[in-house]
This record gives sequence, C-alpha cells and structure tokens, in this order.
Amino acid sequence: MDAYPLHYVSHNLPFIVLFGLGSTNPQPRDAVEEEYPLLQEKGIYISSDLPSVTGNTSDELLKCFNDFDAKDAAWNHRPGKGKMGTMGFTYRNVGRAFTLPPHKAKPPPLSPSLQPMDDGPPRKPSLTPILHSPLSPLTPDSPTYPDGIMTTFWFSKHQTLLPCTIISFYSFTLDVNNSTLQDNKVKTEINAIRSSITTSSYKTRFVAVLVCEDNGPESDMDDRVATIRRATALDSKSLFILPQDQSAVEIRAFVGTILAAIQTSCTDYYRDLTKHTRRKRNRGTIPPPTAPPISGTSKTLSNQGWAVRYETKLGCFAEFRQEMDSAGRSYENAYELLLDGDVFESISSWSPRFNEARMLADALALRILRCLLWSGQTTSAAQSWSNHRARMQDLIDRKGKGSGTYGWMAWEATWSAAMAELIERVDVPIFHVPEQAQSPGIASSEIPDIYAIPEKAFDPDERLPPWDLLHHEGYWWTRAAKCTRARRKLAYAMPKEDRTSPGQSPASQVANQSHMYDTYLCPEPHVEFALPGNSTFDYADLLVKTLRNASRHFSRRSQSRAVEKTELDVAREYMRVGRWKDAMGTLRPIWQRLSWRRAGWWKLAEEVSWAVRACARHTGDGETLIAVEWELMSSCLTPRPSWQYNFSKCLDGLDVEGKPCAKVNFDALAPTLSATLVFGVSEARVGVPLPCQLIVTSQAHQSSYAITLSEIKIAFEGGLRGFHIEHTPGKQPAATSTSKPMHLYNTALSERPPSFESTSPPSSPKAFSSLYGSSDLRFDPGGTKVFTLNLLPRDAGEIKVIQASLIVREELFELEVGIPLHEQVSPSDWWISSDSSISRKTLAASSGPTIVVLPKPPNIILELPSIRKPYYTDEQVEIRIITTNNEDEDVEIRLDVNLVGSLDKVPQLHWIFPCSEAKEEHYDSRLVREKVINTSNSYLASRTLGQLAPTVTRAEVISFKALSEMTEYTLEVGAFYHLLSDPDTPISKTITRELVFIGPFEANYIFTPRVHPEPWPSYFSILDGKDDLGTSRANPRPNGLKQQWSLSARIASFAIEPLTIESVTPEIIDVRQGAMCKLVQKDDLDQNAMLEPNAILHRNFLFELQKLGLEDRRTSHANLQLRVAWRKSPSSSPATMTSLSVLPLTVPFGEPRVLASAFSATSSNSLSLVHVSYMLENPSMHLLTFSLSMEASEDFAFSGPKATTVQLVPLSRHEVNYNLMPARRGMWIWPVMNVVDVGFGKTLKVGAGEGCRGDVKGVGIWGCCSSRSRDEGQSSPYTASNAHGDSSSRAITSAATPIPEAPTPRADSIRPNTEQSHRQRIGLTEQFNQPIRPHVWTSKRKWTRHDLDREREAFFDTRVTGRQEIWGALKLVVGLLGEHDIQTAQGILDASVITVPTGDLVNGAYDEVGNYYQMPEHMISDPENLMPEEKIAAAEPVNQDGEDDDDDTDEEEAERRREEKGKAVLKSGESFKVKARLSDRGGPDVVITLAKDQNVRVLARRIQDEAGIVGKGKIRIAYLGKILKDGETLQSQGWREGHVVNALVFQ
Repeated sequence: MDAYPLHYVSHNLPFIVLFGLGSTNPQPRDAVEEEYPLLQEKGIYISSDLPSVTGNTSDELLKCFNDFDAKDAAWNHRPGKGKMGTMGFTYRNVGRAFTLPPHKAKPPPLSPSLQPMDDGPPRKPSLTPILHSPLSPLTPDSPTYPDGIMTTFWFSKHQTLLPCTIISFYSFTLDVNNSTLQDNKVKTEINAIRSSITTSSYKTRFVAVLVCEDNGPESDMDDRVATIRRATALDSKSLFILPQDQSAVEIRAFVGTILAAIQTSCTDYYRDLTKHTRRKRNRGTIPPPTAPPISGTSKTLSNQGWAVRYETKLGCFAEFRQEMDSAGRSYENAYELLLDGDVFESISSWSPRFNEARMLADALALRILRCLLWSGQTTSAAQSWSNHRARMQDLIDRKGKGSGTYGWMAWEATWSAAMAELIERVDVPIFHVPEQAQSPGIASSEIPDIYAIPEKAFDPDERLPPWDLLHHEGYWWTRAAKCTRARRKLAYAMPKEDRTSPGQSPASQVANQSHMYDTYLCPEPHVEFALPGNSTFDYADLLVKTLRNASRHFSRRSQSRAVEKTELDVAREYMRVGRWKDAMGTLRPIWQRLSWRRAGWWKLAEEVSWAVRACARHTGDGETLIAVEWELMSSCLTPRPSWQYNFSKCLDGLDVEGKPCAKVNFDALAPTLSATLVFGVSEARVGVPLPCQLIVTSQAHQSSYAITLSEIKIAFEGGLRGFHIEHTPGKQPAATSTSKPMHLYNTALSERPPSFESTSPPSSPKAFSSLYGSSDLRFDPGGTKVFTLNLLPRDAGEIKVIQASLIVREELFELEVGIPLHEQVSPSDWWISSDSSISRKTLAASSGPTIVVLPKPPNIILELPSIRKPYYTDEQVEIRIITTNNEDEDVEIRLDVNLVGSLDKVPQLHWIFPCSEAKEEHYDSRLVREKVINTSNSYLASRTLGQLAPTVTRAEVISFKALSEMTEYTLEVGAFYHLLSDPDTPISKTITRELVFIGPFEANYIFTPRVHPEPWPSYFSILDGKDDLGTSRANPRPNGLKQQWSLSARIASFAIEPLTIESVTPEIIDVRQGAMCKLVQKDDLDQNAMLEPNAILHRNFLFELQKLGLEDRRTSHANLQLRVAWRKSPSSSPATMTSLSVLPLTVPFGEPRVLASAFSATSSNSLSLVHVSYMLENPSMHLLTFSLSMEASEDFAFSGPKATTVQLVPLSRHEVNYNLMPARRGMWIWPVMNVVDVGFGKTLKVGAGEGCRGDVKGVGIWGCCSSRSRDEGQSSPYTASNAHGDSSSRAITSAATPIPEAPTPRADSIRPNTEQSHRQRIGLTEQFNQPIRPHVWTSKRKWTRHDLDREREAFFDTRVTGRQEIWGALKLVVGLLGEHDIQTAQGILDASVITVPTGDLVNGAYDEVGNYYQMPEHMISDPENLMPEEKIAAAEPVNQDGEDDDDDTDEEEAERRREEKGKAVLKSGESFKVKARLSDRGGPDVVITLAKDQNVRVLARRIQDEAGIVGKGKIRIAYLGKILKDGETLQSQGWREGHVVNALVFQ
C-alpha cells in the first residue's frame, strides 16, 4: 500500500497529544504541518511557559504511552498491542508548543472596485464573504476548489493535527515553600490552554496530569489537588496525580487508568463530529462558496459529490470510534455514489480530478475490505476486491486510456499487493501460522490453512469459484508479480518515439502520449522504459521484492513446490540482469532439495538444472558444475539436440583453481548410474561364505559417451567387511546377455594390495579392513553389469548395507556419488550364467538391505547336575559344571560364570580347584578376584579350560556362601570357544538356571516376666551403710536390681527335607541404658535332634537382667537373637549357622509392678485348688501404699483377703497369696485383682508371671478341678508350650504337623472303675489338648446343602468376639473336616495355637490367650440326615435361622394348641421341674414342669402364662449371666437340675 498516500489507507485511531512531557526542546514539524493550508498563518497556537516534566518518571511515562500506541497493532477487533479493550490510541509528543489547524479559511482579497477613493470616505462592501474550512471545495485556496471531492489533507488533519484529547503534564512540587506559587502557575496555564481550545471552536478534550517531583510530605496534597480542580473546573476524569517514587509497574498501571478514563470521552468526541457531519449532509442544499469560480469551464461540486464527501467523513469518524460495521456501511454508500452516479461521468479523463477520484475509489475500496476482514467476512472481502477491479476496468475502458496499457497492469499489481499487505495487517486468524510450523526442519501437527472457508452467510451447498475464496498473502504477491511482468511486457512494446522525454518531443507528440498511456500510480513512458543512456524503472528489483514476499508466505506454510517456483522466478530475474552470483545463491538451495525431482516432474527439474549450469559456468563454480553435468547426463531429462554429453569434458573451457572434488547424494540428483546389492540367501552364518550380487545400471542418454568409474565402494554396518572394486580395463565378463546390454562378472575379493593407497575411512564401526577386487567399470548408455561376490561374516548379528560410492577420477576433477542402499528395496532376482548367457533366477525370499547372521551353532554341552531347589540362606553352596566337547575337532575353551540377583549385594563366587592344581604355582592369580560392591551382579573371573579333544568331558566346581536374605538369583554359565582350525570365528553357548534361596526356619517369641528367686537388697542396710558395694572405678561390679524374663521360642521348619538341629543358642547382642544381661537357664536339646518339614521346635530360655547401679531407674533394652546350628544330614559338615532375629526386650526398672504366679495343688479330695501369688515390687526410693482387692466371680471361688492394704518401703517387695477353686475343669478363669497406688492414685496392671497368661482381659489361669467323671483319669492338661506373652510379629502362617508337647494319655492308664484318678502336681502354664476328630450328629431339622452353606457363611462373617484370625482359622478347619483332611486341619490348629480340650469342636476351642470359641453343631459338620436338594420341595417348612428366633414355628404352634386344649402328654420319666425367678417382682418363684425335649421358648411361654404377664410383654431366660437360646433345650446349654434360672421381663 506504499503507492497510496499513508493517511488515505491507514487505520483511523483516536489521536491524543501529549503536552509537556519529556524533552523541553521544540519538536520538529512533520511533512503534513509543512504542507497543510494556512496552518502557520491561521492555526491556533497553544504553548506554555512552564517547563516540561522531565526526569526518570517522565521517561517512564513516555515509554508507557509509546507501548500503548496502537498504530502498529493488527487491524482487527482482537485485543493486542496498545489496545485498551477493543480500542487503541495513537499519540504524539509535542513538547510545550502545538498548533491546531485553522477552523476557517482566511477571507478573499477585496476587489479593486471596492477600494476607497482618496477624495472620499471608504465605502462599506455590499456583501460579506462566507468563510469555510481551508479544505472545503467552497474555499478558493482549497486543494479541492471548486469541484474536488476529498483531499488527503482532511485525513491527515484528524490523524496527526486535530487531537480528540490533549493530555498536559505539570510538575507538582511537595515543597511547602513553593507549593502555592507553583499551584497558581498550574491553574493559570490550564485555564489558558482550555481557553485556547474553546476559542478554536474545536471540541477537543483536555486532561491534566500532575507529576510529583519532590520527596516531601503529602499531608496537604489532596487539598491542593481539590483547589486546582475547583479553579480549573476539571472533574475527576480530567485531572490525575501521579504520586512520588512509583515503580515501573505502578506507572504503567497509572497510564492504563488514564486511558481507560478518557476512552468514553474520546468516543464521544468523534460521535459529536459524526452528528455535525450528518446535519450538514441532511440540510439538502449546497452552501454558497466564499467566491464563485471565475473560469468558464469551472463548475462547483455536485450534490452527489457532496454526498460522497459526507459519507466518507461519516465512515472515518465511525472508524475512529472502532465501530467498523457502521464505518463499512458509510464507505460502501460513498463508494456506490462515487461509481454509480454522475461523479465520474462529469469528470474528463484528462483532468487531474479523474485520478483524484480514482484514488478516492481505491481508498474507499481498501477501507471496505478492512471493515469486512475486521468482522471476519473473508469471502465477502475477496468478492469485494474482485468487484472493485472489474468496475475500475470497465471505467478505464469506457472513460480512460483502456486496460491494455502498462499503467493498468501497474495498477493491478499495486491492487494485488495492497490486498496482500491488508491481509497481513489484519492478521486473519485462519491464516495464523504456528511458531512450530515456521521453524525449518520441525514438523507441526497443525497444518496451516491456505485459504479461508466461506462465512455462514453463504450457502454451504453453493460451490464458489476459487477466486471468491480468500487465499493467504503468498497468492496475492504472486499475482502482483504476474501483473508486473505483464506491465514490463507492455512497456517494452512501446515505440521509441513514445519513450522520448517531453523536453525532446514536439507538443503534438506529448499530447498524444497523454491520451494513449495511463500514468496513474506509475511513471511516464519515458521513465517507465527509458531510452538507452537514461535512468529507467527497475522491474527486476520490484519483481524480486514481490516474489520474495510471496516465497516467505509459501515457506511459512510448507508449500515447497510454490517456494521452488517462486525462487526460480527470482533467479530468472537475476539472470536477466546479469546478477549471476545472486542467481546461483537463489538456485543452489532449491536445486539440492528439489521436490519436482522427487515427484518425477522432470520438465521442471531440468529447467532448474540448466539454469544452475548456466550460473555455475558464469561464476566459475567447478564443484556445482560437475554435479549438475552428472545430472544432465540422465535419460530422465530431455536431451538437447546437438549437445555433446561427454562427462569427462564437463570442465573444458572453464578456468578453475585447483582440482574440484564434488560429493553428491544419489537422491539429490536425477539418476545417471544406479546400484543395488542383493544377498543370495535369507540367512547367513558365521564363517560360512555369503553370496551377493552388485548390480550397476547406466541410465545416461543414448547419445552420451560411456562413463568410466575409477572405483566402487560398498560399506556395511555390522560384522561384515566392506569391499572396493577397482577399474581394470579389458576384464572379460563371465557371461554376456544376448537380449540386452548386460554383463556378468565373477569378482574375487582379497586383502588390500600393499601398493594400493586409499584415504577412505573404514566402513565398519569395528574398523575391519576392507576387501578389494577388480573389474571393468566402463558403462555404456543403458548397460548393466552384475558383479557376483562372496563375503565371509565374522560376527553374529544384523548386517545392513549402508551405501555404495561410485567414484570418478579424471585429470581435472573428481566425483563421488553416494547411493544409500539401506533405503532401497532390493530386487528378488539372482543372475546366473547359463551357456555363456545370463539367465534370471527368482530368490525364494529376499532379505532386503538387511540380513541376519546367525552364530555358528555351538556343539558344546554344558550341564549343571547338582542344581537343586530350593537352597537355604546362610548355607555353603557348591555347583558342578560339566563341559563336554561334541565338536569334531579340538577346541580352545573358557568358562564365564555370572550370578544376577535383585538385591544390592550378591554372594562372592570362587572356583574350587583340585588339590594338585591348587599346589601349582601362579594358580592363586587365577582364583576369583572377589570384591563386595553395591551391584546386582557377581562376576567370576574366566576359567580357561585349555584345549579339549572331541568327546572329552571336564568338570569344574564353583562355590559361594548364601546371604542371610531370602531371594532368587539367576546363574549364567557361558562357554566361549573356537575351533583350533578357525581361531577367528568365536562360538559361544550360555545356559541359565534359577537359584531360589529360602529361610529354613521361621519363629515367634514370647517374653514373660518371672519373679526373681533372690532376695532384694534391704533398704535399711543401705541406709546403715552395710551394703557391700565393693566396687572400684576401674572394675565396677553391678549392684542394681535384678529381674528374670522367660523367652519361649517356637521354631518352625520351612525346609523341604529333615534337618538335624545341633544347637539353639540365644545370643545377647547388646544391652543399653546401664544394665547387663545373661542367660541363666535353657532347655536341653537332644544331640542331633531331627526336625521334620513343617514341624515345630519349642525352646525356653531364662534371662537375668541387672542394673549396674542401684540408683539407675532408666528403662533398659536388650537386643537378642537365636543362633541355630543345623545340617541337612548327620554326615554333612560343617554345620550351617542361621541367625533368627528377636524383637528387643524392654525392661522397666523404675516403676512398681505386680506379678501373678500360679501353680496347681492336688489333695485327696475331689477338688483341686490353684495357688496364686501376687508379688508387689517397689523399686523406687519412695514409701508406697497399695490397696488390693479381689473381685468375686461365678467362675471360681477363692480364699484370701478380699481387700487389703500393703505398705512397701523403698527397694522392697511383698507377696500376697490366694487359693482359687475353678467352677469346672477345662476352662480359663480370669481373677480380677485391683492394685491401686494410694499415694499417686495410679492403678497398676497385673503382669502374668509363671503359670499365667496375659491378655487384654487381664491375667488368665487354667482351671484344673473337675466335677465330671468322664474327665477323670486323664493326664495333666498343662503343657509348657502354652505360656503366653506379647508375641512377635513374625508369626508362623503355614500349616505344620504337630509335635506332641506332652505324652498323650494311654487307654490302659485310665481306671474307669475308680471314682477319682491320681492327679500329679503340674505347672499351670500347661493346657490340655486333644487331637481333633470329626463330629457326628443327627439333626431334628431338615437341613439342605444350600441352607448349611448360607448359615455357615453368615455365622463366620458376623463374629465380633474373639480374634478374627482365629475365626478364619476355624473356618478353614471346618472346611477341611468336611473334606476329611484331618491332618491338615490339625496342622492349622497347631500353627494358630488353638487347643481343643476334648478333641471335639462342639465343646469349644481356646486360642493362645485363653479366649473361648464355641460353634453350633451345624457349623462344624454336616448332619447324617442331610436332605438332597431335589427333595426340598416335599420337605416340611422349617425355620432357616438356626439360632435365636422370637417367632413360633409351625411345630411349636401346634404344640401350644395341644397344651391349651389339655391334650399334651408328659411322660413322667422324661419330665423335670424348673424354678424361675422373675425380674419384675420380689417373689415368689415360678415352678414349671417341662419335658426334656422341650426348648427354652416353651419354658418362657409357660412362665409368661403362669405369671399372668399379658399384652406386649416378653420373657427371656438367663442362666449364669448368659442369655439362653430359645431354640435349644436347657440341658444342651449347661443347665443343671435344681438350679434357678432368671426370667427377664421386657415390656
């Protein structure tokens, strides 16, 4: 758009003048101020005597305003640079002086007839002239007078001279001494400027900004500002103050606040101008001119011209307000009035007004396009552009010089370039190119659009022509270049006489030129195409700039072919004017990566190649010339007649320095010689010859000379050596085809000749030396030569053909053509010689450019016969490796061993050598280089076996000690060898085995306190000084308190074989906090005791801990572990030592404690007592008083103090004894002893000592008395294994086969004829246990499998008492009993420490802490009379609950009816009486007669009837504190005849 005046086509933005900001020097005037009519003569000059605001703050303010300047912002509605919301501003800093344009023109000079005479008084003129704007067509001095429509000065006036707002800046001092004077000056200046603005008749807004400049007090600043505001009549949106010491961010926010405040007033300013213009348009008459035109041919502007003028103004003011829709409508109205009316028709084509009207039409059309693109109407914009072009062409053809001149083509080029620039300035969103797509070499997932789809206003089914769719800028620049070339063609067609300068041509010829050639926006003919010797228009420069712009946009959108076409046109322009270096710089990049060549567009490709050749010849570029001459030899390109295609003479006649060496890629040029390599087999093996064929074909022109190669090189990737084939003239082929020019050569390869020198690098990464051969490398046009070779792979793996290099060495130059074979598809044909001819054989499977070389199959046998599963931690492992040579000849072999694991550390490996070998010298250096590092691999030094003859076997042994952690390892054993006849071919074989290491043992531990048998030291002896401390500082002797603790260990074998246990020894690792620990007692272990798999070994240990000093009261900690010495068999040696960690033992020495101990005592009567002693210990230095009370219980009776008080002096203890008699045998009793420290008010927890168990319920004691004869004669139920404390978290979870802990009673030891058996005195820590047995029963209820499964599932899921893991174990045991797997069920019970005193689960079971677990019969086993599912329909309905149910069944309802009618029969031998005591009254008791088979529900109903309880009352029966189940009988729930039951009444 540079061809148009700037302000004609630029975007209108609200214009703001910055007054008094920055430098105090006068600002220079621009071109508009110099040329604007009457600006200096009648302009309103505004100035101020106050200095401008300067300093860092003013510089920052000016910088912020410049940042907010939107003159360079995109022409769209989207927020962007300098835009406040959707409106931007443009600014001009004018210092302290500025001139507003004059509002009216000066009056015309008086006529001579109106001048006063000398002899008389002056006469008053009869008519006063009417003054108008200096730019109005009614003003004689106006550029538009008398019939002009618009001038560019009007647009410049509102864009650079007449602001909508003046922002004036003043320094605001905080100095109290000068503040009043300074404020008065500011008020005076503000009033003066506002007065000047008012005098000018403009409605420009005024804003004052006060900038604080001193570091003074701000206490009266608000009052001063209010005074200034009142004196100047400025409101809050017209007066702003910037405080002192503001940061850059705060200043920027301050500027934004000012602009946001004045945005509305700026819009109102241009809205007022719009209203004024609309009033003038609507008045209907043309105002009289200041002076009428005096020329005979002159005439004033028509009404339609005035309408165009007013509509243009309305559009501009709407654009100032950023109301683009309104502006577009006004511009369209002005455009239509200008072209469709009489405006153009009334203007002669030779008149300057004609071109002025064309300029206005172009400006209106551009502004319409901007408005359409602003609102996103891309298709409408494209159609509007085409419409304007068509209408202007019609206008020029009718009234102008026609559209066949260079002037029209110049306008079309300008109009196309203007559209491209407009699209770029608008920044159409659909043409936005992502930054990633603009970067070369980076692929973008988003494909940029090259044209915009039609907007919604168009019918989607309507097919629009391509030129109606808006394309991106590149296409418009391309069209501009096309029109420029047409312009040049038309200009070059002008005759010489038309190109003569006007000063050298006759007047008639000049007049003729003015009627023939259109010079709108273009030079005169004598400048457009000047005669020789004169300066002329530079078409090449214009075309290069235009094409570069097009190429830039094509490149951003990755339109490579359009870029190549554009760059080729640029090179043509350079070549036209002889700028060969510039042409070469343009062509070389696109020639090397020409997409036309890849697409097979050879016509276009050869044009580029010939252009590159011409540039290379003119610039002396030898390397480029060699490469392009090679390409021009290709038959893909069209041959030129009479052109000599001789590649060896391509540099003839060219003066170059040195010997050019060109290296080109095969894919970058048209093919002249092509090469492929095919393997004869699909798989290869190491050491076996690999046949392959190299096929080279000439694709040169048939008329060209033969091409002779000096050398062919083939490079491989992998374990295959590359090879070279050198040219040897006269080498005869093995066979020649009779049907086509093809020759077959058998080429032998050998090591590099000593005399041959090559500078080529090795072709393999392993630096293998290349092989060499020779053959005839002269290729006639269209000929093919096949070279058959045999290669020998040396390493296994994948081999890939990388590249073939064709090398031409001439006297003047060298050329190397690289052909990437790995990207080509290898043919599936194999050429063979047949009867001196060549025939083709199709390969079964072509391997392509890659072939897999398999290793030579090993024939060595590796065996590991001693591997076993599993191994155990800490044991010494020895593994035999047997190696057998099954090759047909001797081999040289070595062994490598590697152990890979998942832990950070792996065992150390070493070889075990025979005795004779170990004695040999230097064998120590061949042992393993052991080192423990943080790695997951353990590498063993290679073991060289030396030479092995065929069928010879060699055995080696490796050994290592397993770590203590359970893990898995992978043992890798590799044999690496080679045949003695072929030492260069390595062969290997590797075997792997998994080694699993498990822990041979798992254990859990129980610590229980014991009462120390030794007396405590006497407090009184200590006070008297009689205590023998007997210590010395050098060797202190401990004299503190002592405690004994019992450790019970249950060691389970997780081995899969019997293990011999030699010893189980506790080891004291350390004792902290001033104490010492020692082992005082342990169980004796049988010599070489055998521990079967899954068996459990029990061992008890007694430790004594003693404080070093008597004053030390700290809690001590002892860390222990068990050392188990074991062997897999009695004969194996040495024994393996396994350490089992034990949780730390925490011993509090400073707190008082109570220990309960119990043991059984037998007597001659039938009752047995349990003796319980409570030991109270006071280890403190305080006198403590304890209150003791024993709570009564229904489970036992006791003798001893029910409540007592004990006082303990410091360092003393006291024993309180009780005798307990359990209510029945085979149950745990839980005596509750309350011990309270009276002085401190603290309740002491009773600890479980010897013969007791500790639990959350307290201290439990196993009852040993009996009242039933069936239990008499049995041996003691106490076993030492049942002692319990806080068990460790290392529980045994696997099933184990129980080992009898006490001798099982034999049948002959029971004396049933005696009333009481002999009872031994046994420890209370022993608990009676019987092997589990199936429970057999018959149900009265009709059970089905479905009902039983449902009941059992619900029963075990709803248990809330006891421990969940015990219920889970019992559920597994019940399932195993149903499957008759009694041994596994017993193992689960033993592993979970569950005891069954009677062997029948119906009678209940106990866990290790004494919790009682009882289950109904139908939970344990199936009844004998279980009903099949198919008979359930015929069965009588039964109650599905199985437990408590308050609703009567049908059977019970029938029984109740019989009783009411007196028909129920009770047999005397089957009835009994029950006494019931009701809870709602004091007496008397109710006696009910029941049958033995009647349940508790019947009893409750009869009690309710007997007691007269009516209504909603309900009775539940309780016995011994337990609610009885309604569905069961009294006897089945433990009731004894004669006992009273409780009848609980619920209302």
